[in-house]
Amino acid sequence: MKMKIGSRLYAIRQEKKFNQAEMADLLGVSPATYSRIERNESSIDLEQLSRFAEILQVPLQEFLPETFAIHNKKNESGQVGFIIGNYYNALYMDNDAEKNQLRQQIALQEQKILFLDEKIKILESELETYKKILLNKS
Repeated sequence: MKMKIGSRLYAIRQEKKFNQAEMADLLGVSPATYSRIERNESSIDLEQLSRFAEILQVPLQEFLPETFAIHNKKNESGQVGFIIGNYYNALYMDNDAEKNQLRQQIALQEQKILFLDEKIKILESELETYKKILLNKS
């Protein structure tokens, strides 16, 4: 399933006050790729969209048309799936797959933490520079 979600990515980027290069780095794509997605010149699949939503800490529904509905659901055998519209999509995972998925999620969270730590350092440095400028003007 391919969707164009560039306008929403642009709005989220503006809300989070990131530039395109920062957003591309956070999402793990090249700046050129991110730029094409944001301009709606390139589509992404549902898996990538889900990863973007997780990294940006927004509900997946933020990227979907209002007429779409996604609901997590367990069937009678306890398998997890999701519903898009009227279609049930089962997610069959054994323990190794669940572990790999969890490892990927942890790696993404660690990547996000490193990115945000670096951004904090940059902002702290800029703040110190502005303090010095203000003190020199006084």
